[in-house]
Amino acid sequence: MAKHFAERLLSAIEEKETPVCVGLDPIYTQLPKQVREIAAHSKSGLPEHAAAINEFCQIVIDIVAPHVPVVKLQMAYFELCGPAGLEAYYRVADYAREKGLLVIGDIKRADIGSTSEALASAFLDEAYFSDGKGGEKAASVDAVTVNPFFGTDGVKPFIEKAQANGQGVFVVVRSSNPSAKEIQDLADADGRRVFEHLAMLCNTWANFPGCVGESGYSLVGAVVGATYPREAELLRQVMPNSFFLVPGYGAQGATADDCAAAFHSDGWGAIVNSSRGIIYAWKKPGFEQYTEENWEEAVEAATLAMKVDISQALAKKVGAAT
Repeated sequence: MAKHFAERLLSAIEEKETPVCVGLDPIYTQLPKQVREIAAHSKSGLPEHAAAINEFCQIVIDIVAPHVPVVKLQMAYFELCGPAGLEAYYRVADYAREKGLLVIGDIKRADIGSTSEALASAFLDEAYFSDGKGGEKAASVDAVTVNPFFGTDGVKPFIEKAQANGQGVFVVVRSSNPSAKEIQDLADADGRRVFEHLAMLCNTWANFPGCVGESGYSLVGAVVGATYPREAELLRQVMPNSFFLVPGYGAQGATADDCAAAFHSDGWGAIVNSSRGIIYAWKKPGFEQYTEENWEEAVEAATLAMKVDISQALAKKVGAAT
């Protein structure tokens, strides 16, 4: 069995000295024209759109791998390319792991028990894909995101599979989107909201036998949006053993201080994701010195800027606690 996921995540964060996660959301129409031109003449064996997202993601990985511990692959943008997109997903996951990165598959799947067992195997076990050279390779991710709507029946198969493989599971508890309140803020007669119930369930799952590692962190984490920092502080207390995957920084409006709410007072316990704000950095305000011609430099600059921003916010939090 592979080393416990939480221990691997902690080691990776310590090595890179940052809890920053770069999200790979490869939208074909937003990719630099140079990448699309390369893909049009690619010998990868993939159709043009899949070849382009594969090429783009691998370039981004080359840029960010020295600086961050984790990348998150948004499955939706790979699935847009059909079967070839799924192959690109595994090629990118394999490439990221070769570069020493942990890989989160942002799939947000779940279903009734038997179907969830199939989904867990499909997305956590190794999958075979063409290496583009006439051979095959096998790849898997280090963790996936799951939807808790089906309750324990839907989530437990993912936990069991992850436990067997040394992987992790991030349960969506409080998402970062504005309309999350339409469902997640619904309250029972005692005033307890849906996301609070989810947090208590997630804490139960996180403490299933064998899920907590030597560090005290579980292989079962939680997705908690930085766009709701007050709720994040509350949820940090409800789920002390869970690593938080924190979306919402940058493009969605959350600040580094908002993100810090998801961490323990010692500055550990979460990873902060940024996708569009990094991989399309040359398009955003404040980066006018970059263009489509030197987009790679913009990606690196945005990554380094985020690292400093998050580091300063965490230092402030730790300082306030001592």
